Amino acid sequence: MILRHQPVVEFDPSNKEHRAAVRQFMKRKAWADVELRFAYDPNYGSIAAQVQSRLLEWYMFQEENRGAKKIRDSKNENT
Repeated sequence: MILRHQPVVEFDPSNKEHRAAVRQFMKRKAWADVELRFAYDPNYGSIAAQVQSRLLEWYMFQEENRGAKKIRDSKNENT
């Protein structure tokens, strides 16, 4: 058996590959099959909690930006 050491990377929710790795973890409930290894932030209880929290923040930010864009677009249509 050959053991590989994947480099540890900082989780970036805007990175499609990082989101895919979390999706794979969520399906299997294990990091063993995930090719990426994320750096652990001790402010969170686990890497799973860390990435889920950061994903939620990122998705909320995306949602807020979409809402602001819709408001701007509707104001531009009325002028």
